[in-house]
Amino acid sequence: MKTIMKKLISLSIIILLLILFVGFNLYTKSSYKVLKVYSPSSVAVDLNNNGKIDGNETLTIKDVECFSSKVSDTQKELANAIGIDEETALAMGFFAETYAKNLLGEHKHVQVKTFENGEVEIHFDGKDYSKLINISAYALKNGKPVNEQAFKKQVEIVKKAQLKIYNNKSDKYHRLNCKYGQMAHDAVILPKSQISKTAKACKFCEDVVKKAKTPKKEDKNAQEKAIIKKITSQSFKTSQGNIKLFLTDLTTNLTPHKSCTTDFCTTLVKQINSANSNIDMALYGYTDVLDVTNALKHAIQRGVNVRMVYDVNAQGSNFYPDTFRLAKLIPDSKGDSGDSQYQSSIMHNKFFIFDKKTVLTGSANISFTDLSGFNSNAIVLINSPEIAQIYEQEFEQMYNNHFHGKKVKIEQKENILLGESIVSVYFSPTDKVITDKIIPLINNAHKYIYVPAFVITHKRFTQALINAKLRGVDVRIILDATNARNQHTTHETMRKNNILVKTENYAGKMHAKSILIDDNYLIIGSMNFSKSGESRNDENILIIENPYLTKYYKDFFNYLWQKIPDIWLTKNAASESHDSLGSCFDGIDNDFDGKIDSADSGCMPVKSNH
Repeated sequence: MKTIMKKLISLSIIILLLILFVGFNLYTKSSYKVLKVYSPSSVAVDLNNNGKIDGNETLTIKDVECFSSKVSDTQKELANAIGIDEETALAMGFFAETYAKNLLGEHKHVQVKTFENGEVEIHFDGKDYSKLINISAYALKNGKPVNEQAFKKQVEIVKKAQLKIYNNKSDKYHRLNCKYGQMAHDAVILPKSQISKTAKACKFCEDVVKKAKTPKKEDKNAQEKAIIKKITSQSFKTSQGNIKLFLTDLTTNLTPHKSCTTDFCTTLVKQINSANSNIDMALYGYTDVLDVTNALKHAIQRGVNVRMVYDVNAQGSNFYPDTFRLAKLIPDSKGDSGDSQYQSSIMHNKFFIFDKKTVLTGSANISFTDLSGFNSNAIVLINSPEIAQIYEQEFEQMYNNHFHGKKVKIEQKENILLGESIVSVYFSPTDKVITDKIIPLINNAHKYIYVPAFVITHKRFTQALINAKLRGVDVRIILDATNARNQHTTHETMRKNNILVKTENYAGKMHAKSILIDDNYLIIGSMNFSKSGESRNDENILIIENPYLTKYYKDFFNYLWQKIPDIWLTKNAASESHDSLGSCFDGIDNDFDGKIDSADSGCMPVKSNH
């Protein structure tokens, strides 16, 4: 009997061990090793079990938002909004990353759940990683602390630590936001108390106190100078909720290039690269920027359904030489040619729809002059399936050869609540947006109306601005130099009625089509303020009610205003001449007269009187 019992016990142990072995193998097959923790929201996971980080193994974790230890303008803006300084934000980022590394650690086995947008959930030991992060003192949501009390306590702890970048090789320490510290290869982040006693502070960033100069009473432009200082410390982008705003500055980049380095261009490429199923785009024209072209090629190769509609003029060509090459790359493309009654109309849209949930749109063409920041543009990225669906309806009309006057009006696209914004979407020529939507907003303006614009020729729009000025509203216009000489321009009429109008004097173009009203309304899109823009062309226009975004753009407008000399309040800069900075050596035919740079009469050497 004892022998039987011993055999049964032995057999039970073997079975148990077998179950455990099989269970372990099943577990390891359904889980993956963490190879590296970059940040609370970004980790590398060994999905193919080869022990190294491959291209598709760096994952973005869903619903995780914290400060980072990496310097960025966006983070600086976020820190200011919360009420902490940049260095404290960087330190909070370092602590948050340490916390994440302690939770996950390298070589920990985790389970991964992937969502349609490419983001993931991570689970380990029966725990949801995102939930653990979001109950911590480091968690943010929509730019605000999840637990404000715990966040404030952690801020105090972080400040006491006095984190520094310590360079062992040079035996120097730096502030966390010091570029010299960040460049060092032999650097670690440590509390100041743990740094070598022999270490010296970086003379460029640490413990340098300068006495503030008392501003002179006669400095009438102190406020304006402060605006310029504020703006130049940023990269002209901001976001709130699901809307990200990009503004490009024609005053700093006097020659265009084909490198994809602007925030707008890198964001476009990132969106193309992360698309899983669909990319629909409506483009007025295209010039080859290699990063964008390659991203579209790769999207097609990995099975993304890419479609395009584009403009074809009466001669069967396009203003931009590479548009038809792109159409060959994207076989699923449709031009707007074919109907003689609409030959004077253009497909002037510049929008992308990614995976039917994200829209990128604004005034920028997909050209090297716009993507490089040479021209001044305004662009928005909106994450909203509801708004994407509206744009999809418009795209489908054009894709099915219903361009211009053949389109039908799309309903139910006004007053969409998107976080802290109210968004309304309009299209030309169906919506008569200037007459029916924009002019009523101008008529109700109380404080200011600022218009950075490529061209203004619409007479009723012009009269509405004049009426606003007459009732005491601050009305200011920045107009592109080329279109200041347009035979239909109304800017001289506005000047005669005491509206302040400046023509820009830079090589690039003021290419925005935007209006800012009373710290509340931001109007942005592809439509010029002209009769053809409203009544003939295919255009898209957004009216966004959001004080934060409007105020941000207002600061940018004031920055441009101050950089354009007051002489151009009464005179019009010639777009390809010594009037416009950089236009005589940028290699661009800025005034469309067929002559470039030194060949243009305005760029000829000025004769001396001596």
